[in-house]
Amino acid sequence: MQGKSSRSKPACRVRWPVDVLRLPGRTMSLRERYGMGKDEQRQRQEFLGIGQDDERNVRALRDIFADFGEEFARRFYDHLLAHEHTREFLRDEKTLAKLQKLQVEYFDSLLAGRFDDDYFESRLRVGQAHQRVGLEPAWYLGAYNQYVQLSFPHFAQALGKDPDRFLPLLLSLVKVIFLDIGLALDTYFFEATEQLRSRNHELQQALALYWQSQRREEQLRKLVSHEVRGGLAAVITSLEDLQETIADAIEPSDREELKNVVQRCWSLSNLLKEMLAPQAPAGPMWVDTAEIFESLASRFQLYTGEKQVQLQLPEHPPRVWADPVQLREVFANLVANAVRYLDKDPGKVTITAHPDGEFVAFCVADNGPGIPDEWQTQIFEPFVRGPAAAKSPEGTGLGLSFVRSAVEQAGGRVWVESKVGEGSRFWFTVPRVSPEQRGGH
Repeated sequence: MQGKSSRSKPACRVRWPVDVLRLPGRTMSLRERYGMGKDEQRQRQEFLGIGQDDERNVRALRDIFADFGEEFARRFYDHLLAHEHTREFLRDEKTLAKLQKLQVEYFDSLLAGRFDDDYFESRLRVGQAHQRVGLEPAWYLGAYNQYVQLSFPHFAQALGKDPDRFLPLLLSLVKVIFLDIGLALDTYFFEATEQLRSRNHELQQALALYWQSQRREEQLRKLVSHEVRGGLAAVITSLEDLQETIADAIEPSDREELKNVVQRCWSLSNLLKEMLAPQAPAGPMWVDTAEIFESLASRFQLYTGEKQVQLQLPEHPPRVWADPVQLREVFANLVANAVRYLDKDPGKVTITAHPDGEFVAFCVADNGPGIPDEWQTQIFEPFVRGPAAAKSPEGTGLGLSFVRSAVEQAGGRVWVESKVGEGSRFWFTVPRVSPEQRGGH
């Protein structure tokens, strides 16, 4: 049938963005990329029952559409603009005007009744363009619903509202619309699959790098453990020999000091053994903090050095839900940090604990120099050291950053209370119930 609609450009000529896979010497079409060859095209049409009668039927609707095409496009985009999600894609008025024109051409091509290679290629391009801009299938299907609602009443009215006349034509159009929908969804499924494959490949590469780094870390740990502990063992042996050789020739106070040095070396050796030994991540579990505090007390002399410092631990250590290794290092960092900046003799570090809802609130308090107000909001940032650090060159400024990270990862929070000249209190919370028990479950 010839008419003014015949002057419209078919959709296969619309200039949509083309996604092609470039191979040496040739360009792969979307039909090839998506496996939409001749046999697949024929099977799609046969499954939907699209035959020559349907091609003639939709062509019979083409002249009718030419009379209301502009109104159809305007109402179609009015609907899209009325919904926030689809409105996001239509901010530019010039683009909107262009899209309305293309929408007329696009629907007109549905009525051309030509289901050849160009038709399938153009439909795949349109689906891919929508997938690229992030228009999800639910909204795309909603747009096809608008096709039906906006066009069918016009067709029925133009054909005299005679069911025997317009029903076969509209049923043919329904078949074509479903063919169109299937091709559009193919692009979504194909691209989503390709993205999953790509992400899976990237994940495999990342895992390979991770295990490679783990093996290198294990090798380094073994090397450090062997070299450092071996050297320390030699020092301990020499000190013990010296202790036996000159024990009777030195003053009792010097003899006691030498004995303390040997004990501290043994403590350091045990600590290195514990830290350098390969350990699988423990993960959250029920932890008796009495064992954490016992380990902390045994290591305490390593932090104090020549300082006279009193350590006071909770009388009734609570049971908490935590990663035992992480929790131990949180306490170690806070205590070591407190001791490092102590400026009073004797120094005092006190650890307390009390219930706080579904958490236990721990406090590590000291009688050190305190932290000025302007520093308290920065002290947990990496590499930040307060003004008292000038008197203590040791430390990297990473200890409190680690504390915050470990506590927050476990679902707790950390904060500091301090007054200059009166000391500081570092607080942090740890769950005292398992995840299954939280929130009343």
